[in-house]
Amino acid sequence: MKKNTLCLYILMMVFGIPTIHAQTTIPIVAQPVTDRIVTFSVSDTGVYKPLVWGLDLAWLSESNIRRGITFMGADRVDVVRASFQPTLPLVNGDIQGTQITDLNTRLGLIDLTGTKTKVVLNCDPPTVDASYLGNAVNWAALIDATVKRVQARGRTVVSVSPFNEPDYGWGQYSGSNGQRDFFNICAELRKNTRFDSIRICGANTLNCDQALPWYNALKTYLDEGNTHQLAGSFDNYAAFFQAVRANGDLATGDELHNVMDAMVGVEYGMQTGIWWGTAEYARGEFVKASDGRRLGYAEHRANWTAASVYRSLEGKVQAFGGTSERQAATTTYKFVSKDKDVFFDGNGPQREYIMTLPGGTAYQTGQTNAERVVNITWGDDVQPVINGRYVLVNRNSGKVVEVTGGSSTAGATLRQNALSAGATYQQWNVTPVDSRVGGDFSYYTMTAVNSSKSMDLLNWSLTNGGGIIIWDDVKGANQQWYLEYASDGWFYIRNRHSGKCMDVTGSSIANTALINHWDYLGRTSQQWRFIPVGAPVEFVAPSAPTNLVATPSAASVRLDWTASPEADVAGYTIYRSDTTGKSYNILARNVTTTSFVDNTTMAGKPYYYVLRAVDNSLNRSAYSNEVNVTLTNNHEQVVRLQFEGNTLDSTVNLNHSASYGGITYGTGKVGSNALTLNGSTAFLQLPTNVANLNELTISAWVYWNGITTGQRIFDFGSSSNEYMYLSPRVALGGMRFGIKNNGTEQQLNTTVLPTYKWSHVAVTMNATGVSLYVNGVLATTSSAVTIRPTDFKPCLNYIGRSQSSYPLFYGMIDDFRIYNYALSANEVADLAGSLSNITETNANRNLSIFPVPASDKVQVSYSNGTDAECSTLRVFNMKGQQVLQKELVQTTELDVSSLPSAIYMLKLTNSKETVVQKLTVKH
Repeated sequence: MKKNTLCLYILMMVFGIPTIHAQTTIPIVAQPVTDRIVTFSVSDTGVYKPLVWGLDLAWLSESNIRRGITFMGADRVDVVRASFQPTLPLVNGDIQGTQITDLNTRLGLIDLTGTKTKVVLNCDPPTVDASYLGNAVNWAALIDATVKRVQARGRTVVSVSPFNEPDYGWGQYSGSNGQRDFFNICAELRKNTRFDSIRICGANTLNCDQALPWYNALKTYLDEGNTHQLAGSFDNYAAFFQAVRANGDLATGDELHNVMDAMVGVEYGMQTGIWWGTAEYARGEFVKASDGRRLGYAEHRANWTAASVYRSLEGKVQAFGGTSERQAATTTYKFVSKDKDVFFDGNGPQREYIMTLPGGTAYQTGQTNAERVVNITWGDDVQPVINGRYVLVNRNSGKVVEVTGGSSTAGATLRQNALSAGATYQQWNVTPVDSRVGGDFSYYTMTAVNSSKSMDLLNWSLTNGGGIIIWDDVKGANQQWYLEYASDGWFYIRNRHSGKCMDVTGSSIANTALINHWDYLGRTSQQWRFIPVGAPVEFVAPSAPTNLVATPSAASVRLDWTASPEADVAGYTIYRSDTTGKSYNILARNVTTTSFVDNTTMAGKPYYYVLRAVDNSLNRSAYSNEVNVTLTNNHEQVVRLQFEGNTLDSTVNLNHSASYGGITYGTGKVGSNALTLNGSTAFLQLPTNVANLNELTISAWVYWNGITTGQRIFDFGSSSNEYMYLSPRVALGGMRFGIKNNGTEQQLNTTVLPTYKWSHVAVTMNATGVSLYVNGVLATTSSAVTIRPTDFKPCLNYIGRSQSSYPLFYGMIDDFRIYNYALSANEVADLAGSLSNITETNANRNLSIFPVPASDKVQVSYSNGTDAECSTLRVFNMKGQQVLQKELVQTTELDVSSLPSAIYMLKLTNSKETVVQKLTVKH
């Protein structure tokens, strides 16, 4: 192997040179196997799937309409579903009595949505008058009379549905003549020129298994196909929309009960979607997002669940998940950002996020109609994670929310006041709602610490100025709140029931001013900061950190800086950009040291770094000085996991891995210990960028216990269609290296790996091909393997686990390494041999130092004279900090008199190699 990497790690092993622990890296948390994965790239063009959206008035509710307008926006209420009622016979060809009253009430509520909203009509049969049963002429006349009245109010009717859920019946026909009666009504409507510009829609079935049979029986006269999703199979729900579109008709879901109904419908061709009941936060956000681009989608048909990622026209990226109202089973979805680190509702930066959608045990048994939206963000200002105990500070007044008089009595009002240290009636436990709270679970509850009573919207008000009180925590929708991030740590706090913002009456800055709710206006009296209990309420930013310095290696960048002087600095936020002076993205938050290693870098790209100090009250300093850096081109190790009782990386890149499922340690092949994986629950997850390379070597010692085929020694990818793996044995009987980028998997195959003994395996990859070595001997090679990890940028990187459902690895793994270049055959053979006989004196014969130890001057000689003129010497202390640097001229004298007595690492770098030697200074 190359002497640069070999010597560095021999020094670490033999001489006890420690890894660098002083600085921080982005932590990784191993994530469990999920039922489904939704991959997305925020930079993708996406898929355009526009919809006409509507609200429902078949369920006559002013509250539902007002709430739907608030969450969707009046401009996105394109249609409203109203009703014609076969409850009374026609009089002189017109409806009468309560039919007129109910219709006018509905039309009055439609007026709340604006002047451009169109109307769709369906049957609302609480009772059916005998004059209509089996009488297509009368039924068609009823529809016509209703349409005329709607048109007389200035509304456009775009669609009519003669029956509602005819597979259920609802008394709309007698005997088994439902399809015949529906067909005859459609035929009558076709005779009326009024309906030349109005679609006739069917069959509006309750059970989607019945949707296509009804539609096929009626489609001679239909312009539109429609189904609900309250029973039936996922397959038939999806197939129905596909069939309607293939027939050239409009595909509609006029009674969507969940975001899932909408996501699945859209995926398979639905063009109009109307929310049953109303729209809340997740539904309203999906409406707005659907005007943009769909970036990712996944479904679980057996479980009746789905999930997706959308980017809105404004650029907002959001993840959605939903379940069937009546048929879902609990499902886990993993959202994976393929192209960059992001934040999921403030959690991050990270590539993956798991959403668990709860379901029931049978039809309408244990169901919660669960749905959720999660905001996916990045940039230089990302919301903090909210989950804990806080004081709520108003941006306009600087005052905090308190319970009036410190009361613990239900019904006590909320007001603002100056902070009183330790007052529990000013403190709030703010926690995400349980996923089984009922319906949308994108919300938070806020309970007073002094009473455990919940912040509550008084009397379920939908009126501006409605009061906010405390009440027994009964999980009511009026006790749940969603958070919209404004900027700089400030949020709008909006109520689940009303959609209105928590506000201070009259935007007052006075003590004891009451708290109410109001339409979103963007004013500062509607903005709140969640300051952790114990921190002061103050808005003075700390001083910026100074003297930021960046030191590159071949696979990471180390940052060092001088701390801000204020005592209340809680930590630092690291920012990175590809462009100087702008477009910074948060790389890490809450860094508590004054150094940091960025191991998410790539070769050949310039990076620009700044940082800020953040205090306990969430005030941010100005930016530090900017530094720019590009990775070196040196051949180096990217990762080395020695598994000596931990999963830490011993290279300067600090690519520490994380375990899942209870790993243990057994007797190692190299060193004392080896990673032991039980084949049932345990695996290792590595950081995102460890294998995003054009050239590489991956090597390890493997002790395989056999049993099942398809196990993975490693698997680096992003999904079951993009990966790179090594399996000790596949179904066809041999060991395999495979790599795939959506198309056909490219492979190297060789003899099955032996069981119950240590074997060394290595995969090398460069421009000429890929090779697989076993115990230092070339087993197979191919220039036909042309896919490279940079083609798909693997971000889910595992030891012992696959990207899909193959069994987990059963056995031990030791000394797992990744290099950023392809080792030669001799270097691989060196790796497979014993390292125990290499000592300090022969660790690198090209580089020598004298005397050992040194006290004042040390002579450094480099025998590879052809490269001496362009070599650089650097001396590092055991914290990894550079303490000396000098250009080498074949033999060079270093002055170490100013260095404290200690062990150092001497590193020589030139265009051909990097060489490391131990340097001892003793005065």
